[in-house]
Amino acid sequence: MTRRCENEKLIYDINSRTVNSIFILSQSGWFWQNPLPQGNNLRSVYFTDNNTGWAVGTSGTVLKTTNSGTNWISQSNIEPEELNSVYFIDNNTGWAAGSIIIKTTNGGTNWTSQTSGVSGWSSSVYFADNNTGWAVGGTIYKTTNGGTNWISQVSGSGNYLRSVHFSDNNTGWVVGDSGAMCRTTNGGTNWITQQPVTGNWMTSVHFSNNNTGWAVGEGGLILSTINGGNNWINQGSGINNYFSVHFINNSTGWIVGSDFSGNSIIEKTTNSGTNWISQSGGTIYRLFSVHFADENTGLAVGVSGIILKTTNGGTNWINELTELQII
Repeated sequence: MTRRCENEKLIYDINSRTVNSIFILSQSGWFWQNPLPQGNNLRSVYFTDNNTGWAVGTSGTVLKTTNSGTNWISQSNIEPEELNSVYFIDNNTGWAAGSIIIKTTNGGTNWTSQTSGVSGWSSSVYFADNNTGWAVGGTIYKTTNGGTNWISQVSGSGNYLRSVHFSDNNTGWVVGDSGAMCRTTNGGTNWITQQPVTGNWMTSVHFSNNNTGWAVGEGGLILSTINGGNNWINQGSGINNYFSVHFINNSTGWIVGSDFSGNSIIEKTTNSGTNWISQSGGTIYRLFSVHFADENTGLAVGVSGIILKTTNGGTNWINELTELQII
């Protein structure tokens, strides 16, 4: 089985639910009618402020909102490329990565592919500034010129990597299959393998500063550290699969995923992960990504184009079902 197939199998393996799709023909072409705004799986969501954000997914799906998710605009259809991760430095400059790495400098109106030095599948992309960024998958790639050129870095792990996060230009972490976890303090020139505390696949890592961070994965895995990853504590239950973790400060964060039947899971903590409280998303579809602009406003995305939004920190989540505009 190829790494790409493994990636698809773990995180994006969709159960046998069938979503009926109805299309209408207009002067602009074919429009997805049900579910709205579209029906492709959404794998990543990122917001630069309370109003402006992007979501990416299968079949080259790129969606943008400028009103906090009430309406979404389709920005790109680079089918058959697959997009797993999206990251923006500001409202204009951002990247998306998957079977290809693409970049925009005008808020997503136009996207260009970045192929120099890159080969294979990427699961996650992260930028520390307009020039310096990393993409991970079968290897670690770094750019110092905004993605024009990428160079490979040696991780010290032979496992597939699924998530990358940096707290500054020098300090970062990657996590992946079979408990793979590495840290760098010099921008990736050297990566040090951190003592694994699990053999589970880890799917997402997030740090709020150089010391405090979390990693989540399959089998209810929720790890936390307060010393940069030298030691990790398992805060998980062991009963769910988690695909994304996001914190807005050292105390408050959210994780999303699914139970073993594929139903959505949302959990929140306000004490750094010591306790996690289940929140109802009102959907049976598994969720792949969560991002909060502040302590109240957040979005989660997942299977069949599901988009959930909260404006009260997750106490209530609503489906964002709006008509998709094709531009």
